[in-house]
Amino acid sequence: MRETDGRESGTQHRRETTRGTAVASRKPGTRKWVTALGGVVTAAAMLVVVSPTAAQGADPQAVCNQKDTNANDYVKVNDAAVPNGKGTVYLYFSNGTGSNCAITIGNVSGSTYMDVGLRRESDGASKWDDGNFSEYAGPVYLDADNICVDWTGAVGDRSVTVKKSNCDGSGG
Repeated sequence: MRETDGRESGTQHRRETTRGTAVASRKPGTRKWVTALGGVVTAAAMLVVVSPTAAQGADPQAVCNQKDTNANDYVKVNDAAVPNGKGTVYLYFSNGTGSNCAITIGNVSGSTYMDVGLRRESDGASKWDDGNFSEYAGPVYLDADNICVDWTGAVGDRSVTVKKSNCDGSGG
């Protein structure tokens, strides 16, 4: 996992924006996610063969709940599809801890570049996980009770970003 202080800047190419969800089309071989206070993550991407059944065994809620098996209270508040059916990014929240959890699950065969990130709107603090994975990237956790978060994920050369989400800790 990687923490960033939110002071880096750059640009992101956006293809479509729908209700706070930005679907990014990227140049092959790079991954960038940028907001005014957010960090930039750049990593090499790989060509992948898509298999819709490759990662169906991953349960994002169970993965988020691994952090504290006693609490076991992470509840799904949102999800966003990675373009071209490459995967899904999930956002979960724990009322007990006030923490958000994000995970990217890929629909791929074999090891593929994936990433997931969470950024707190109030101060730009963020958490990241990226690399080549066969099933999922993450989970990443960020305390943000009643604070808006931005979350993003990528599989291969496709990504999705949701901004100003879960502002009240209930999926709003």
